[in-house]
Amino acid sequence: MVLSNIDSYIATKRPFTETAMEFEGVGEIIATRQLYYFDETNRKRIVSVFVGKPQPSPDTKDYQCLFQLIGIGPQKTQVARGHDSIQALQSALILAAANLNHLNDKLGRKLVWEGGVKGELGFP
Repeated sequence: MVLSNIDSYIATKRPFTETAMEFEGVGEIIATRQLYYFDETNRKRIVSVFVGKPQPSPDTKDYQCLFQLIGIGPQKTQVARGHDSIQALQSALILAAANLNHLNDKLGRKLVWEGGVKGELGFP
């Protein structure tokens, strides 16, 4: 299922527990991942990763792929670049993983992805 905006995604998933999320947009969403952690009050907090469709970069011959983490960290749209669309997509996944691992360290390694073994977030 290809989603074009956050509203479509939210409509198909269980409700977010966060109340103040800022979704800037990544363009056409081609991939998502949902993780969670329990905060200090034992409330389940949802963390979502959104990856946009790689596009030609407006200022170079390369490609770019926008991605965003929602529910943890600064929640700003970030840009990964590559020589072609596949490299841009790979770069986005690697950068998303690096961001998640860094933020997970700050959380005391509490992030959980139900699709993997304990401690793994399912990224390269």
